[in-house]
Amino acid sequence: MRCTADLLSRSPAFGDVFSVIGVREPQAAASEAFVKFAEAHRNIEKFGIRLLKTLKPMLHDLNTYLNKAIPDNKLTIRKYLDVKFEYLSYCLKVKEMDNEEYSCIALGELLYRVATGNYEYRLVLRCQQEVRARFAKMRKDVLEKIELLDQKHVQDIVFQLQRFVSGMSRYYDECYAVLKDADVFPIEVDLSRTMLNYGGQRELYAEDEDEGDEEQPEEGQGELGDGDARQEENGEKLIDDD
Repeated sequence: MRCTADLLSRSPAFGDVFSVIGVREPQAAASEAFVKFAEAHRNIEKFGIRLLKTLKPMLHDLNTYLNKAIPDNKLTIRKYLDVKFEYLSYCLKVKEMDNEEYSCIALGELLYRVATGNYEYRLVLRCQQEVRARFAKMRKDVLEKIELLDQKHVQDIVFQLQRFVSGMSRYYDECYAVLKDADVFPIEVDLSRTMLNYGGQRELYAEDEDEGDEEQPEEGQGELGDGDARQEENGEKLIDDD
C-alpha cells in the first residue's frame, strides 16, 4: 500500500510537467495532446486514491485478524495447556497413590496414610476434580475459539482477497482505459530554427560584441550603458554583469 501511494504521488508531477509543456507549445495539436496526456496522469492519481480508500479497511480487518484474533487464541491455548498439565499431574498423583495402596494390600501391610484417615488421598482427589472442571471449561473455550478463527479464516480472508482483486482489477482497467484514450503519440512538435542553428547564433553573438565595443559608455554609467548585460530575444544573457 505504501509503494502504491508512493507511485501515485509521482503521477501529478508527470501531469504538471506535461501540462506546462502543453501550455507553452505553440502548435495547437501538440498543445492539446500534451494537455490530454497530463489530464490522464491526473486521473490516474484519482483512481489510485479511490483504490487506497478501498484497501485501507481491508488492511485494517487483516491487521485485526493477525494482531488481535490470532494472539488471543494463542493466549487461550497456553492457558488451556497449563490447566491440562495441572490436571494430568493430579491424575498421575492419584494413580501413584492407588498403586501404592494396591501394593500394600497385596503384601498384607497397612499403609500409614490409610490408617490415619487417608486425608492426603482425599485432598488430591478433590483438587483433581476441581482442576478437571476448569480443564473441561478451558477445553470448550479453546475449541470454540479455534472454530471461530477457522471460520473467519475461510470466509473473511476469502472475502478480503476478493475485494483486493476486484479493487486492483478496477484500478488497472480504469488506468488502461484513460491511457488508451490519451494515446497521442507520436506528437509532432515544430522546433524553432534558432534552437538548432548554433552556427547562426555564434555569428549573432560576435556581431553584438563588435557593436558593444564600438559604443562608448556615458558618464555615470558602466561599460554596458545602463549597467545591464545585453540579452538575446529569448532572454539568455550574452555578457555577464561582472
